[in-house]
Amino acid sequence: MAERSNDSEFNRSPGIALRFLAWFCPSALYEGIEGDLLEQFDKDTKFFGIRKAQRRLLWNVIKFFRLEIIFRNKIKFNMTNTTLLTSYFKVAFRNLWRNKGFSAITIGGLAIGISCSLVIFLFVYGEWSYDKGFSKSDRIYRIGISFFNIGQFANGPEKLLDVLPKEFDGVENATRIRNERNVPIKVKDITFQEATVYYTDTAYFKIFDYDFLSGDSKKALAGTNEAVVTKKLAEKLFGRTDVLGQVIEVGKKNLPFTITGVVKNLGFNSHLKTELWLSNQSMLTGEAAWSSASFYNYVLLKPNNAETDLRQALNLLFENHVYPESGKPMGFKSLEDYRNNDMAIKFYVHKLPDIYLKSKLNFEISPGGNESNIYIFSAVSVFILILAAVNFVNLTTARAARRAKEVGIRKAMGTLRSKLVIQFLLESVTTSLISMIMALVLAEIFLRIFEMVTGTVLLDTIWRNPYSVGLFFMFSLLVGILSGIYPAFYLTSFVSVKVLKGNIATGSGSFRNFLVVFQFTISILLISCALVVQNQLHFMATKNLGFDQKNVLTVDHIDLLKTSAQTFRNELDNFPRVSNSSFHMGEPGSKRIMSFRAFQTPKMEHPASVFTYYGDENFLGLNGMRLIKGRSFIKDLASDSSSVILNEAAVQMLGLGDDPIGALVDQKSRVIGVVNDFHWESLRNKIAPLAIALGNEPAELGFKLEATAIPSFLKRAEEKWKLLVPDEPFQYHFLDSNFGELLSKEKVFGRAINFFTFLAIFISCLGLHGLSAFTAEQRTKEIGIRKVLGASALHIVTMLNKRFTLLVVIALVISVPLSVYVIQKWLSEFAYRVELTAWIFILTSLSSLLIAWMAVSYHSIKAAWINPSETLKYE
Repeated sequence: MAERSNDSEFNRSPGIALRFLAWFCPSALYEGIEGDLLEQFDKDTKFFGIRKAQRRLLWNVIKFFRLEIIFRNKIKFNMTNTTLLTSYFKVAFRNLWRNKGFSAITIGGLAIGISCSLVIFLFVYGEWSYDKGFSKSDRIYRIGISFFNIGQFANGPEKLLDVLPKEFDGVENATRIRNERNVPIKVKDITFQEATVYYTDTAYFKIFDYDFLSGDSKKALAGTNEAVVTKKLAEKLFGRTDVLGQVIEVGKKNLPFTITGVVKNLGFNSHLKTELWLSNQSMLTGEAAWSSASFYNYVLLKPNNAETDLRQALNLLFENHVYPESGKPMGFKSLEDYRNNDMAIKFYVHKLPDIYLKSKLNFEISPGGNESNIYIFSAVSVFILILAAVNFVNLTTARAARRAKEVGIRKAMGTLRSKLVIQFLLESVTTSLISMIMALVLAEIFLRIFEMVTGTVLLDTIWRNPYSVGLFFMFSLLVGILSGIYPAFYLTSFVSVKVLKGNIATGSGSFRNFLVVFQFTISILLISCALVVQNQLHFMATKNLGFDQKNVLTVDHIDLLKTSAQTFRNELDNFPRVSNSSFHMGEPGSKRIMSFRAFQTPKMEHPASVFTYYGDENFLGLNGMRLIKGRSFIKDLASDSSSVILNEAAVQMLGLGDDPIGALVDQKSRVIGVVNDFHWESLRNKIAPLAIALGNEPAELGFKLEATAIPSFLKRAEEKWKLLVPDEPFQYHFLDSNFGELLSKEKVFGRAINFFTFLAIFISCLGLHGLSAFTAEQRTKEIGIRKVLGASALHIVTMLNKRFTLLVVIALVISVPLSVYVIQKWLSEFAYRVELTAWIFILTSLSSLLIAWMAVSYHSIKAAWINPSETLKYE
């Protein structure tokens, strides 16, 4: 415990900021600056608190990160040096202004690269930072469960936290959460709708450290019917934050809850998304079953315990409690036999910061992110930034010859190479800072464009992070220095005597050629990936799913009508252009309702769980499912109440062979029909076994309509609903929207890749356009001589484009195997996917060459049509 305490004390200290200061500050200045900073830090800690004091200290250190501090005692900043620096900046701006076109390409390309990369970086950082703002996040774990092979669930049994802390002394605290969505909250006579409400206990605020503005965090939710609200929700409900003792009425039953705490809204991303916590004592039923998923169970481990300890404790709990209470009653003869069976109870442990991106369990408390997409976006961010930096280096070195005489004269006048290096580095940093200013504007524009293109908000603003200003400053400075290192040393390497004699060795351009190849390798890789992503999305959107989902409207929560449900259905069945209707519970593409049945044929040693839809005799017809063997349900046939219809995958899993009709699949259920394998989940998954049975407690009512009848049908249905249950909202959805929701994230990803691919290609073309201008200018006299000797304009254009074409071809050769690897890696996540064919790379090659030719041909054609007398008149 002492060791952990020391760690905690260190985390509260200003050590990180001071280490950064020590890294760049000369030793002669460090002690004095450190003393002033620590004195201010102590004052800020007393006045603002430790967290804000740390932020202010870091900002104060960043403000000392400037040239006169870094180079103190290395370069004397007297009046002469100050004048020299002023001169450097003047020269930098004059050079930028003199070459407006070149400057626009250089600054614009870098600005686009930085802005795009920053946007993606901040988005990725936000995704990776989920739940890391909680101080104990590295010791908090959530325990999920699976049982009867019906799926893996993020929530688990109520009993778990009654037993685990007693069996494992490594648990410091534990809390249960049950969530409800779209809960009505009534304050006096006004009703609000709250998106998510958590029912939990007093341990919640001991595990997750929220800042309480009022109330006691140690006693919050300790009593029955207590509530804790965020500052934002308090202002929404009451118009103020001093709301302790106020009563809110929750749910349709208007249960009263007294507010005993007000907390600050979290200043960081978390998968725990709620603004209202209620006491959960009324939710606890003392349920003894392990095969339950009623609560989200979180545990806080003691400092000296790790995840491996928790997993070992769960294994012992499985051996001592789960197997005797669940395994033996199911007929399993040994612990290992039960443990290795798919029907067994299994626990799933996730560390708190891993839940958002890494957990893929059913019934997550809030939607998670996509880790693979985050890696892809990170790679794209790095690629785009590299492309922009490569452009900067390439274009700057290409223009080196123009400033060769300047370097030669200044060297001849006695200027040291180190001063020249500093000058060119300052010019590079100046250009980068100008690009940074443009990038800040462009980043906000890109966010709006991205939102319009994808329909998804990537970020609200680039300024939502309080460290953004410092981050942008450091980012632009780093890009400027890294991008300027090579040009600075390259330009100052010229020998003054040779330069002044006109013998300028500008090099073979091999390094620039390498950079161009590198640029187009990345661009071609992105083009290939974008084409495959679009092809896969089109495949998923147009694939025959094996059933008819068009024009099927489902009325939700039909159980609210109780005995009036049949009356409601009968009246709507008489509506013109209604061809079919069915009561059911569950439908393709949706897991809002999940039901399972355990089947065991005489040949099976243990039962197997199968996902099950419950419907009536019209269910197959409503959804256009194709019956390939046997028959459908008959309404008045009593034996059908225990019959089932299976899909082909279920027949195969249960080993029923070629003639499954009449087969007994449990003690009383027989197979009466087999439907074709249709897709009832995402195309990322193989078609799984499925059963359809007659249901007595429908939750939904589906109607098959003609498309033109939908608006008038909805009007009639809502009118009838309001007559029967006026206090309940009329809710419905279309069957095809289920798969639309499954595809929505994939479509957003596809649009995002297209957007960033376009930007990457644009940056590459900017660089190629600038290089072609330089090449045409450099070879102006050669072109004039060739034209005098009879060369045609087509010959000149071909000659100038030949080099760039060769570079793009080399990039193609390199990028194709890289593209194949990356694309196959991404496609492997889909059980049903497109084939990787040669036409994709042929189209990529042709488009890359066309883009390259378009980028360079303007200057090539312009040079080819110039009058030779203009270029040779001074010779």
